[in-house]
Amino acid sequence: MSNYKSAEKIRVLHVITRLEKGGAPAVLLEVLRRCDKRQFVHHIATGLARESENDMIAFAKDMGFQVFVIPALIRDIHPFLDVYALLKLYFLIRKGRYDIVHCHTSKGGFIGRLAARMAKVHGIIYSPHGDIFEGYFGKIKTCLFVWLERFSAGFTDKIITLTKNGIEPYLKAEIGQKSQFDYIYNGVDIESLEKRKVDRIRKRQEIGVDSDCFLVVTAGRLVPVKGYTYLISALDQVRKEIPNIRLVFLGDGELKEELIRQTKILGLENHVRFLGMRNDVPEIISCSDLFVLPSINEGFGVVLLEAMAMKCPIVATNVGGVPEVVLDGETGILVPSKDTRQLVSAIVKLLKDHSFASRMAENGYQRLRTYFDIKDTVSKTERMYKELLEKN
Repeated sequence: MSNYKSAEKIRVLHVITRLEKGGAPAVLLEVLRRCDKRQFVHHIATGLARESENDMIAFAKDMGFQVFVIPALIRDIHPFLDVYALLKLYFLIRKGRYDIVHCHTSKGGFIGRLAARMAKVHGIIYSPHGDIFEGYFGKIKTCLFVWLERFSAGFTDKIITLTKNGIEPYLKAEIGQKSQFDYIYNGVDIESLEKRKVDRIRKRQEIGVDSDCFLVVTAGRLVPVKGYTYLISALDQVRKEIPNIRLVFLGDGELKEELIRQTKILGLENHVRFLGMRNDVPEIISCSDLFVLPSINEGFGVVLLEAMAMKCPIVATNVGGVPEVVLDGETGILVPSKDTRQLVSAIVKLLKDHSFASRMAENGYQRLRTYFDIKDTVSKTERMYKELLEKN
């Protein structure tokens, strides 16, 4: 019997490959810490971050969550470790008597759902936090993940995408049935973000950018799917029209050295700064003139919401869930991915046309308040849990 049928709290285990700074893990923790503790108990099962300094396991524990660390739960495919992680999750689920197992991201999503199925859990939910159809893996690996998604969809109660448009690629790939899908927008704490606005001149001095420069900011993991090589190429052309432009990267990753080499080859060393992982991303965005997200694939782009909260104009690529976050020509400018020419045009337009940029920023802020408040994300998530258990 489900605990939901009794007076006990609903017990939910979240399975995620890595609990590290940024992206899906950060969003997950923001939602869970706001869930009603009188009705829900949330536990987390996770592997380890590749860089220990990026791990948020201790942070999650300090927030009051019970976290089960399974080192064998890794992002890459590894038959021996994957079987070991599967068995560890199976016994953990059986011992914890969870009503719901909510799995996050592709690898954790497959192993977690399979373990939950073996343990005969009442409710199995999967949140991909994006998709694996483009930009992440090679053709063979992508085909393998698509097959695994099809297989595990057969024993999944709900598949939750980040946007409404995010459902279609799964159905097109013959993953699951339409009735299994729903979407819940990511949200942010708007009031909290607004309080993080800082003095423009002082913050720029702190990061080494002069007050009279045009500051462009981007934030995310430095990996190929983020499309940063195209942004640097675009900057090389933009500086011909706007010589005092500066580009700041907030984030770290495997592509960092290659991007640094690209800036040197193009002679952009004085125009680009790599600041690494930061805890003050909203503050830096608040003192910038433009935020750019040049991704090849992007499930949602939570950092776009931070830019909207700071009333910062946005240029982003027209990929994944981005068009439901940023409305082209209304709250920002969307361009095709990998299209350096249009990326240049959009950046120049928003930096040179102050009135247009201000209008886009204000419209974006209003859209944020209407659709992307963290309170809505939490309430929809809680309602989903209850409705699922009522059906079962």
